Amino acid sequence: LACCAIVPAVAYRLGGLNLWFVTLGGYLVAAGLAAWLLHQDDQLKSATLPRAGDFAIGIGAAALLYIPTVLLLRHWVAPEPLLQVCGPRGVWIPRPDAHGLTAVAEQIRDAACAGFARSAAMRGPSRGALILIVACAEEFAWRGGVQQFLSERFGSTRGWILASVLYAFVQLGTGNFVIALLALAGGLLWGALYRYRGRLAPAVFSHCAFSWFFFYNTQLFALRQDGLGG
Repeated sequence: LACCAIVPAVAYRLGGLNLWFVTLGGYLVAAGLAAWLLHQDDQLKSATLPRAGDFAIGIGAAALLYIPTVLLLRHWVAPEPLLQVCGPRGVWIPRPDAHGLTAVAEQIRDAACAGFARSAAMRGPSRGALILIVACAEEFAWRGGVQQFLSERFGSTRGWILASVLYAFVQLGTGNFVIALLALAGGLLWGALYRYRGRLAPAVFSHCAFSWFFFYNTQLFALRQDGLGG
């Protein structure tokens, strides 16, 4: 848990390529510890071995998270092409006189743009590969490690809720509330898959599919390095 709590804050503040390397290294360590604990309890094989239906359930769960999130971003947060352009530190063109729900959308857009810019140093196939590896490591660390630990002490339902809240809470260390909100929704979903299916495979498939499409395959924002070039 300590490792999982430190990784997001340190990685986000470093930004650039260091963001990816710290995230990858930290979560691989946490995932290794979680796998060792599962092995000590003779649960590693049963927790990790996929079964029939796991892939379909994982993909379906990913769609439940991906579709409304993208629709929300496209039709409320950034409904126009110019609003889907980010600068190095946040939005490129702010909405004038934003108020009410529009002001909330503007705050979300600014935080989303800042997060996108922080991770933009890694692009191409390498970005896609790292996204999948990190997603797998996160599931082992958070669901197979933290949630399993809490479930053994407080019961499976309380362990699921507590782990999901912690998963979102540690993301606040990045200073980016949008990351924390997305983590809360994802944590509840993937934690539920682990809670009710009793193994990691559905959550791993779901997390990988969501991360692949949301952070790599779908072009939600365009990054401009300056005011002149694309």
